[in-house]
Amino acid sequence: MYNSLDVANEFMDLAVQEGATLEPMKLLKLTYIAHGWYLGFKDKALINDSVQAWKYGPVIPVLYDVIRRFGSGNVDPVILSMWKGKGLEKDDSNFIKIIWKNYKKFNGLELSSKTHQTDTPWDKTYDGTFNKVIPNELIKEYYKELIHDQRKSGQ
Repeated sequence: MYNSLDVANEFMDLAVQEGATLEPMKLLKLTYIAHGWYLGFKDKALINDSVQAWKYGPVIPVLYDVIRRFGSGNVDPVILSMWKGKGLEKDDSNFIKIIWKNYKKFNGLELSSKTHQTDTPWDKTYDGTFNKVIPNELIKEYYKELIHDQRKSGQ
């Protein structure tokens, strides 16, 4: 398991390599989505930070606290890199590249919309209160179902 900032830095590195930028919402949602797919495929958590159900979708507070200073602007990769840890193992880095390839085309609002639709882990957890943790087991069940549905439809 990794700190969510290590995963976010991996996404930031990929964006920089492609000359792209990331606003905080997109970076948060990419990190959450990667965590979900990882749970679904590997039966273990990608990040060791909790995910909480906030009004506008799932949020990783540890990551949010670092990148919220950028508001709706772009996250500064130099500042984010100040929280860079040991980095990801090669297989996990490759996993992040696959998530990036499939989700980079979406902006933060589009990703946010995907993460708080009906029957998502956020929807099943959010009750209007603060700091409500979305259990990894619930996230894993949801992404396993997505994997099953995709395999069934041949995607």
